[in-house]
Amino acid sequence: MLDDLKGIRSVLWALTPPVVVALAACAPARTPAPSPIPSAVPTSSALPTETPPAKPSPGPILIPTSTPTPLAPTSTLTPSSTPMVAVTITYIKMIDSTTGWAEGQLGTEETTHILRTTDGGVTWRDVSPVLVDRFGQDAFFLDAQLAWVWNSNLGESWRTLDGGQSWATVSEFGWSPDLGFVDSQHGWKLNAEYWGLSFVQFDIVSFSTTQDGGETWQETNPPPEWGVAYMAYPSAQTAWALRAGFAKTIEGVANLGVPFRIQTSFDGGATWITREMPLPPEAFVFERPYDGTYLGGVGNCEFVSPVYSSTAIWKVALTCESESWLYTTANQGETWIISPMPAGVYTDIQFSSPTVGWLFVLDPLDYYLGDLYQTTNGGQSWTLIKRTGWADIGLSFVDPQLGWAVACTAVHCYQPDAQRALVKTTDGGRSWQLIEPQLAP
Repeated sequence: MLDDLKGIRSVLWALTPPVVVALAACAPARTPAPSPIPSAVPTSSALPTETPPAKPSPGPILIPTSTPTPLAPTSTLTPSSTPMVAVTITYIKMIDSTTGWAEGQLGTEETTHILRTTDGGVTWRDVSPVLVDRFGQDAFFLDAQLAWVWNSNLGESWRTLDGGQSWATVSEFGWSPDLGFVDSQHGWKLNAEYWGLSFVQFDIVSFSTTQDGGETWQETNPPPEWGVAYMAYPSAQTAWALRAGFAKTIEGVANLGVPFRIQTSFDGGATWITREMPLPPEAFVFERPYDGTYLGGVGNCEFVSPVYSSTAIWKVALTCESESWLYTTANQGETWIISPMPAGVYTDIQFSSPTVGWLFVLDPLDYYLGDLYQTTNGGQSWTLIKRTGWADIGLSFVDPQLGWAVACTAVHCYQPDAQRALVKTTDGGRSWQLIEPQLAP
């Protein structure tokens, strides 16, 4: 949700009391190695759109022959004699070319507002069900009309069916849940806790579904076994989890426990299928005595998951210090395509379709600069399309050409003094224009 969650790249390694957290921001946990479960990797080279895939040969990462010029955005607003309240957007989710949602602050306030635009992000209407301290509330935006907002500190949750014109209270979601609604009535919710010293321990506290838009929740079986659960919810009956275990993060030292697994449910969580995921061909496995088995040769690793999740196509990114890979499956995890990606510290990856996607990587020589890449073949190859002066970014594309982003010059945009900018592209990310968002009169 908030870009503070997206930007966090460190883990609480000091032993602390259990805290319920959103899984998208969870630090990884050690996974005891289960009995291997065979999996297959396709050998064909065609990357699917909505049909079962075959494994391609690793594709090239294309770099432009000329270095793109630094970003020089321009304002989209014309001067006005009527004073308007400036808006600082911290998270944006555009639905189409004009309508979208955001979280942010108004003027110099430190409270978090729920905002909605109908003119492409130029002006915003405050539709907050309640005002709270900065970063005190979070939201799930499904479409132009449906949204859920919760405040863990207050222990309250709300739902709107009319674009924020009115809100109704629903059952409390708990502290920073991993939430996924697929329509106005059906949704999933996972709450977990983690703690640890050398290994982050991870426990699922609650896993439930709703059939009435969150007014009530029914407990169901959580993904089994061990490891951090990166969740995705393609439909009312289908959920999948990437389960992985991690050791303490030390620069240059392997931390990803292997094997890691994909777990799927097609009956609302009643039963789960567990499969071992294949390892990248360039990687190797080694065992540390009394410490477990790890992915070697690539340093520290982490997952970005899900990168894309429909009923047919699922995508996961494995990012490591020296190598990175995109995993794609079109048969619910039975087989995977593994394609190389640019290595580095990732701040965001987004696909607008199974074939078109973007990723933003920090410059390896200067973490206050970033490179934007694009793929048009499902991740088989990537092209550097923009070098920027940004250090962090949150993307929101609605089609292959039209997108918005919250960009900032701090390595972690969640920092209170981070300078943020709302920018827009109409050419797939090759050029960006600055938007100076204002509160609608």
